[in-house]
Amino acid sequence: MKNISLRHTILCAALALAAGCATVNTVEPAVATAKPDKVADKRIITNDTLNAIAYVVEVDRAKTPEGYPIVQVQLQNKKSGVKNVNYRFTWFDADGIALNNDPVVKTISLEGGETRLISDVATSPKAVDWKLSLYESVGRTPGTF
Repeated sequence: MKNISLRHTILCAALALAAGCATVNTVEPAVATAKPDKVADKRIITNDTLNAIAYVVEVDRAKTPEGYPIVQVQLQNKKSGVKNVNYRFTWFDADGIALNNDPVVKTISLEGGETRLISDVATSPKAVDWKLSLYESVGRTPGTF
């Protein structure tokens, strides 16, 4: 009986420790004063695992004082461990032509359960659209897609 109790205690402790690693506590104003401009987005999901690692919660947009568009994307890691994700933004003009033909690839590290913001400013005030590409960083380094 003691042996089962000891195993049960060890198992519970291990589960509590694992659960503790998979959560992120946050604090924010109860009544937000910011009024983000939400973007209706279209998602093409080809990798369900990547979608869980870097789930797009919402997309917001704005403009700099100089008139350059900005996009901000809220990502959430729905997995329990730390995961790295590579991403890049491509900006397009009104004719659908890419304005940054060689977009910079960046990497973000997301704790289990963490939600973080990534953003990008257009390379030109002529930019009207954008595309975010997310890549699982397992075995990849930025720029090797």
